Amino acid sequence: MDIGNVEIRKARIADRKMFEQLWQLYLYDFSEFTGMDVRSDGEYPYFPEFELYWKKWGGNCAYVILADGQIAGFAMVHEFWENEAAYLSQFFIMRKYRRSGIGMRAARLVFGTKPGRWGLHQLANNIPAQKFWDRVIRDLTGAAPLLEQMESDRRFQLFEM
Repeated sequence: MDIGNVEIRKARIADRKMFEQLWQLYLYDFSEFTGMDVRSDGEYPYFPEFELYWKKWGGNCAYVILADGQIAGFAMVHEFWENEAAYLSQFFIMRKYRRSGIGMRAARLVFGTKPGRWGLHQLANNIPAQKFWDRVIRDLTGAAPLLEQMESDRRFQLFEM
């Protein structure tokens, strides 16, 4: 796939319905690693943190990821997190756009919104995500993460931009 332009834009209240639809695709993809089932209405449940991105206050921000003007995914960021680091809480690239460089370019744009320390997690059994984030962090910083540790069923990484 030849994608020329990748951009991010802050989500607006008008994007809420679109994010709800993308959230379903995101949870479907993750069910491979979480074993999560749909509810009786055929949808995956929303996590309470999803609501935090639609309030007008706080340090949370959602981004729409666009590839040549088309919706390609989203990123959700806690702008103020422990240790004065921002935290990438969710990152989703639709399957059509994977393995095209769009995820790497979008991650670079998201991390470029706030200089300093960043944290993120991957599920312990999600090896493709771990490999992706290892490449992203090394590409962005030229080094390994400042901190990498297992926390329950997730791998945590901290790095500096």
